Amino acid sequence: MPSPGLNLTSDYYTGAHPSLLWEMTICQSLGDGTGTFAKALERPEAYGTLIAEFLSREASLPLKCGEIIEIGGGYGTLMAALLKVLKPRQITMVDISPTLLQKQQKHLTQYPISFHCEDIFSWLPTLKRPVDILILNEIIGDFPTITEISRGCLQACLLKPQTEPKSARLPSALSNRELLYEAARLVSTYNLNLDDLPETFNLNYGALLFIEHLAKTKVARAFISEHGCDTILPYPFSLYPLIQPAGNLNPRRIQLKDHNEYNIRFDHLKQVATALNFKVKRFHLMDLLKVRFDDEINYLLTSKRAINEEQEILLEFYEHIAEYQGILLEQ
Repeated sequence: MPSPGLNLTSDYYTGAHPSLLWEMTICQSLGDGTGTFAKALERPEAYGTLIAEFLSREASLPLKCGEIIEIGGGYGTLMAALLKVLKPRQITMVDISPTLLQKQQKHLTQYPISFHCEDIFSWLPTLKRPVDILILNEIIGDFPTITEISRGCLQACLLKPQTEPKSARLPSALSNRELLYEAARLVSTYNLNLDDLPETFNLNYGALLFIEHLAKTKVARAFISEHGCDTILPYPFSLYPLIQPAGNLNPRRIQLKDHNEYNIRFDHLKQVATALNFKVKRFHLMDLLKVRFDDEINYLLTSKRAINEEQEILLEFYEHIAEYQGILLEQ
């Protein structure tokens, strides 16, 4: 019988040479909105600008925005574009990577921003002040994932729960046995559906634990986006088999250079957030970005044949963004 494990990416991001160039992120693909990838949008624009417009439209933001915090801000690309639309009074960047934090500082030199090199699970419980928006873009797939959970072992834990929950400790400090009890606690507390999962499955522990921590703060809104394992494409893209996300609801390992990420089961996130009294808006990133659909795109998605380099890039973008979804939480 397999033993549960914990997938962590902290060693990679706190190492000497962390890079986002080994993975295709939507944020970096769109950049400042002038590259070839941006031609996939009805209105080519920087990713951060489109996120800011989405928040202005969909979130009940105050007329004068207070503080915006971004967790795991990469190279600072999203925040640089977002700040051209939103004008918050205070900006905070939190990242576990000293190297990426330095890149953010160089990219965001024209703005008064505070930078914090900390783990989100030790930093968030210390956040006592009101915050208007917390942004976690393409980052929760890096949060700790409990892997190889056996249904039989989980059931044993459900029948004999621990008297003292261990969730107050950092995920990396938990033993395999404690991880199993934490999985059982989440499944039991939020009545998470496991019926459509295999006998041995993975659980987005860090993402769910984050929402529990978030509920104890004064953060008014959180924007979260990531690869999803339960993604349904919006129409008309739902008609094209080429870009249909895999139907496996078990969070999938994504192998990258020197580390692994896991995609996210968003219905579990929504279930935990709803139980904790968040207002929840779930969306597909294609809808948020207003990805274009015309005769050229219809041809590419039907024929699977690109006749030039630009079309190859467009096809790659559509295949990649098809799995992305997001969730907006408000409390």
